[in-house]
Amino acid sequence: MVYQLIYYSRNTVDGSDREMLTNLREILAKSQHNNSRDGITGYLIFDKTWFIQILEGDRDAVTTTYQRIATDPRHSSASILNTRDVKDRLFPNWTMAGALRTPEMQEVYLEHGIGGAIDPTRLTSDQVVRLALDLHQFEQNKRLRHAS
Repeated sequence: MVYQLIYYSRNTVDGSDREMLTNLREILAKSQHNNSRDGITGYLIFDKTWFIQILEGDRDAVTTTYQRIATDPRHSSASILNTRDVKDRLFPNWTMAGALRTPEMQEVYLEHGIGGAIDPTRLTSDQVVRLALDLHQFEQNKRLRHAS
C-alpha cells in the first residue's frame, strides 16, 4: 500500500506570468530533488492562485513533506482534502509532475466542469485525481506530438 495525501494551498508569490512560471519551475525542481531522496511521487496543479497537489509514498515521508509545504512562505491556508492508502502510485515515474494552467489546456479543465478560476474548496479528492491524471495525459500527448 502507498500513502496518498491531497492538499491545496494559496499561492503567496505575486508577479507576472513569467515570474509565476519561474516560481513554479523552482518549486518543481526543489520538489523533484527532495521527493527523489524521500521516495515520493505526485502531481502539482498550479493556476496562479492555488497549488493543488497529490503526494504519494511512505506515510512518514509524505507527512513530513506536507508539513514542510504547509510552513513554506510561498503557501498559505494549506488544507488537506484527503489522505488514504492506495494500492498503487498514480504517478510512479514522476518525483513531481506538474502543470501550470495555460490556455492550451483549458479544454481539459472544461471537461472537468472548471471554466473559470479553480476553487479547490469545492473539489473532492477524486475530482483532483481525475483532473491531475487528465492533465498529465495531455502533457504526455503534447510531448509525443512534438517528438514526432
